[in-house]
Amino acid sequence: MSARSGAGSRPVSGGSVRAFVPADEGAIGRIMSDSLAVDRLPGFRESEIPRSLGRMAAEPARTVVALEGEAVVGFCAPFLDDLRVHPDHRGRGHGGRLVAAAAEVERARGDDLTLYVPSHLDGSVAFAERHGFRYHSSQWQFVLAPGTVVPGPSFAAEVVATAIDPRDIEDLDGWVAFLLESFEGHPSPMRWTTEGMRRVHASASFDGTGVLVVAERAGAAPESFVAFARVETYVEDGVLAGEIGLIGVVPAWRRRGLGRELLRWGVAELRGRGVGPIELTVEAANDAATRLYRDAGFEPAVEWPHWVLPRG
Repeated sequence: MSARSGAGSRPVSGGSVRAFVPADEGAIGRIMSDSLAVDRLPGFRESEIPRSLGRMAAEPARTVVALEGEAVVGFCAPFLDDLRVHPDHRGRGHGGRLVAAAAEVERARGDDLTLYVPSHLDGSVAFAERHGFRYHSSQWQFVLAPGTVVPGPSFAAEVVATAIDPRDIEDLDGWVAFLLESFEGHPSPMRWTTEGMRRVHASASFDGTGVLVVAERAGAAPESFVAFARVETYVEDGVLAGEIGLIGVVPAWRRRGLGRELLRWGVAELRGRGVGPIELTVEAANDAATRLYRDAGFEPAVEWPHWVLPRG
């Protein structure tokens, strides 16, 4: 959340909020980039902007934008936990209007509005408190140093692990159902939909080369999948780095070591591509996952506090 307003703010005439449309991507990209330069948000990178824009395009109904006249000067994307107002347009009431509009969008879905509130920005914390948000939980960014030794994966004989490109899957409904089941009980429930997934796959920023699925040896149709992992690479400051973006296991196959082997596969896959540091994100409340990552040598690097505006 990068917005500040209060007693000294100057609400602008003509300030308004509307739903996101694809033509907004350029303006939102500039807001993200210029906000990073000013706010120095820990753990956020310029290289992530195209992927975030792609996710907005995939879920257009869940992003709202703030306008001064016809110019886009801010946005709120609840599924990214992100609200930002361009540094040159803060203190004019845009943040409050975005909160109200985004809360209504989430309320219609039966959800609370949750946003990342950077604790090092006093103005953002004060803004959140003033609008009724309360601290709820945190995510952690964990980092594995390049020299840390991690064993390679060794999957049990009862399963088969296969690299796939999700864009080649014909039964997209079955694929989405599998993904949702693999995150059942997760501290932050996923909201994937078939139509949203189709848009993600069509995005120019989508990389389908880093997905591994684990299936029972009886078959490899979507209904037989029991676990998966996804990795991605990016370049930041001239250094090739990587991220283990997702690891999911369906409930009936948990506590069999699949998560550990998928983590090891992710590390091996990224290092095979020449990656140096490797990152992943985990809910602080997910004790099993945080223990797994620590045991593998990952260390916590950045905390992202999340605040909630209750529906009531």
